Amino acid sequence: MLLMALGTIMVACKDKTPEPTPVEEEDVLRVTVQPTYGTDLMYLDSVYTTVEGYDIKFTNLKFFVENVQGANGQIKDVAMFNYVDYGIALFDGEGVPSDASTWTANLGISATLNHSDPSAFPNSSPLNILNAGAMHWDWNPGYIFAKIEAKVDTIQDGNPLFDHQVVFHVGLDENLQTLEFTNCNWQQISDHLYMLPLKVDLAVVLQNGGQTIDLANEYTTHSMAGQEAITLKVLQNLKAAISTM
Repeated sequence: MLLMALGTIMVACKDKTPEPTPVEEEDVLRVTVQPTYGTDLMYLDSVYTTVEGYDIKFTNLKFFVENVQGANGQIKDVAMFNYVDYGIALFDGEGVPSDASTWTANLGISATLNHSDPSAFPNSSPLNILNAGAMHWDWNPGYIFAKIEAKVDTIQDGNPLFDHQVVFHVGLDENLQTLEFTNCNWQQISDHLYMLPLKVDLAVVLQNGGQTIDLANEYTTHSMAGQEAITLKVLQNLKAAISTM
């Protein structure tokens, strides 16, 4: 009887394992970017009209943001906006909304990363050549900070002939821009998911105050020698075009 009792006690002790410590789920900060053209939502291959009266269809919109910083540190290292393939998604970052009511980011890739070997980044990084793809120049070398491509009809004769190609491939260290967002209203989607919707207004890319891009004459740049003025203008206007909704 005594042996049976001892055995029962030993089994009971062996079966009693400590409860696992609960792992607290971290908050996720999700940023989206909705392209617009003025007050209208912008859809690829839909027709819009510039201030000069040209009809335009946008066909490509991509850009990098890097070193996203909130009040208490980095929210996201780098992200690529790719409207063609991924819609309005920009990034999911780490942090809490109270630390990100104001935050900053580079529009483009800073010099410390811009000339790194694109095959050396982790496979999950947007900077890895498998993910960056044609957003990296092999001749520069460096990353294309932003791509904006479109087809334009510059002749107002009622004949919709979109034969004028717009190609803005802009980059280079000296053209890096800084984005800053203040008084951000993060929307709680679930217990630990918060979202901030941004917009990028393509009408502002073409006309930012007095800084206008007339597509009949300023319609291409690959950030090469002789294209410095239009390259900087595109990036400055793109910076102005990105804001909270």
